[in-house]
Amino acid sequence: MKRYGFRKAAPLLAVAFMTSALSACSGSQPASDGKVSGDSPAAANKPFKYSTMVSTFAEVPDMKNQFWTRFQKENNLEMDVQWIPDPEFQTKLNLALASGQLPDVVSAQNPHDVNTMNAVDKGVFWDLGPFLGDLSKYPNLKKNVPEAAWKFAKYKGTYYFIPRSRAQINTGYLIRKDLLDEVGLPLPKTTDELYNALKQIKAKDTSGKLIGTLFFDNMASAFGSSNPQYNAEGGLYRNILSDAYTDMVDWYRKLFKDGLMSPEFSAVKGAEPDNFFSAGKTVLHTKNFWHQYRMDQENKKLKPTAQVEIVPYIKGPGGAAAYLEPGFTGGLFIPKSVPEEKVKKILDVFNTAASDENSKALFYGYEGVHHKVENGKYVMTDVGLKEIQSFTNDPFTIKRNEWDKVDSPLAPIEVDLANREKVKVTYDALMVDPFRIIRSSTWTAEWPKYADEFEKKRTEAIMGKISMDDYKKYIDGLRNNPALKKAFIEQAQSYKEYFGK
Repeated sequence: MKRYGFRKAAPLLAVAFMTSALSACSGSQPASDGKVSGDSPAAANKPFKYSTMVSTFAEVPDMKNQFWTRFQKENNLEMDVQWIPDPEFQTKLNLALASGQLPDVVSAQNPHDVNTMNAVDKGVFWDLGPFLGDLSKYPNLKKNVPEAAWKFAKYKGTYYFIPRSRAQINTGYLIRKDLLDEVGLPLPKTTDELYNALKQIKAKDTSGKLIGTLFFDNMASAFGSSNPQYNAEGGLYRNILSDAYTDMVDWYRKLFKDGLMSPEFSAVKGAEPDNFFSAGKTVLHTKNFWHQYRMDQENKKLKPTAQVEIVPYIKGPGGAAAYLEPGFTGGLFIPKSVPEEKVKKILDVFNTAASDENSKALFYGYEGVHHKVENGKYVMTDVGLKEIQSFTNDPFTIKRNEWDKVDSPLAPIEVDLANREKVKVTYDALMVDPFRIIRSSTWTAEWPKYADEFEKKRTEAIMGKISMDDYKKYIDGLRNNPALKKAFIEQAQSYKEYFGK
């Protein structure tokens, strides 16, 4: 499968951020570089007003704080932002879809939610493809949003949302290198080496409190779960119903039998796996790479000689565990209730927000207020830490630093540089997980009916409460479920659309 990597080298500092003003240009003169045209509303000193709904992962931002006040003033915007706590966002969006009371822009964390896609199919949102064309009118969107994002954000050959760009290198594995050193082993590169390392480390532990690992679903791609497997009708099994995924379950079963997993692994969810690793209870963890330094420091509080190291990926019999991001997360929809001329102006706003300068502001705030630069690294001020959050840029799509999920805000620059070198190999070794891309409305609607039972059976198989033959029979039953078989056909069609096979 072809790999889609965003390979532009990211500088240590933002280079020559161009001066631009985020403005709503007239529909007849789309923004090309963020500069204000003579007959635009900005030129008449009249802010462009529009409304949007966005999810937030923390306290609702104050739109009158220093950042948003300056951003809107400099860019001649008057934004009516409805910030919604992320756990409530999809429910609120579903209600808005049902009532037809939508803002001018919907910034959705999950653009492929079944209700959202049903709304797309019913014509609730604009088809943005004819507006965007070849993106020549929107050079910032073309230049600064990864090519992979544009490829994978398509639906039925066109664009119903603007992809919110994201760096493609994101998640891998963290391991206690000091524990490996104690048993004389190098960093594991394969599933067999990892199993052997965990077994030796566990055997040496005299406290009896050390756990090898918890259950991490992303290990499945090492066994080939990202590779398509079809049934006799040409339907594409979902990855969790593939033979490769079953092989991963069997591998974890061996780990559990040998005491390398916590008996409560299935109940450890949310932030708890982080707590296990930072408290020195587990040897292996999966997380965004930038957490390496934080986890290293947390473990050193308990054991001064502790050392947390990055393992970019683990190879297995069917591939490599971990994956590249598709180049985006979430999307910006514009309802059909928005007049066509206003759609054009909103797209101009998005284009200019994606400029170098505005991207920097939306990610770091303003120098001297929200951050300062020390030894080639952005250091956030107290004001910056309060006003600039990971979701601050979510009303837009911005130019992403290639190393967003690698560089730590806590680490010295030399740590960031070293970690970049360690993880850049993932571009050649990993691929975008197709099951994060392909669409099936039937699967989305039907699978929740079986998800809890599936997790229960998987847990029972790993713990040895049922045999692997019993687990396989259960999977065969799901494979032959008529509703899911319809989903498999849809998935096969979607896979062909995005991956050409």
